[in-house]
Amino acid sequence: MKRFKFSKKLIFLLLTLGVLCQGYGQTIQFSLHVSSTLDATNENDMAFETILSGSGLAEINLGDAGMGVFGITGDNDLDVIVTMTAPANLAHDGASMDVIPFTLKFAYANKGVNDVNQAIEVAGTSARFQIRQRESGPAGAPPTPPSAFHTPSQSTAYIYIYGSMNVGSIDAGSYSGNVDLSVIYD
Repeated sequence: MKRFKFSKKLIFLLLTLGVLCQGYGQTIQFSLHVSSTLDATNENDMAFETILSGSGLAEINLGDAGMGVFGITGDNDLDVIVTMTAPANLAHDGASMDVIPFTLKFAYANKGVNDVNQAIEVAGTSARFQIRQRESGPAGAPPTPPSAFHTPSQSTAYIYIYGSMNVGSIDAGSYSGNVDLSVIYD
């Protein structure tokens, strides 16, 4: 049985990460670029509470109010591959050589609702899953392509971004790094 497969990337999400370590609340604002038949929405920016020099481990766990949330809408009959690339450290934006160790993780929920209790945690940096989990198992024949006579059913899968940073004795200032989240049809 042959599988229907798209070979080009259809969507890129570029997450821009900016973290300030000057006694203000830390907010990670996401921006995204979408092309083709996948659509993405930023449901919630990732936001750490106030972090000061020497404050130690700061965590946002799966299900915490500060986790980042994205909605990925696409064809029910197709699978997606989601890959997250994140730096190991946030670097000082000025002359300081100080860094903040930084770890990100992600999970997804693909049952059609934004419910973190249905989330499946990803081990590693990439996951392949159905936009909408099929109750009947693997897909059957290749899906009918979109045309004037057929519009594929669509659903939304949710991506949850969470993680931690360990803030030692560092110079005050702005620390940043780029996080890329790529979503392609498979």
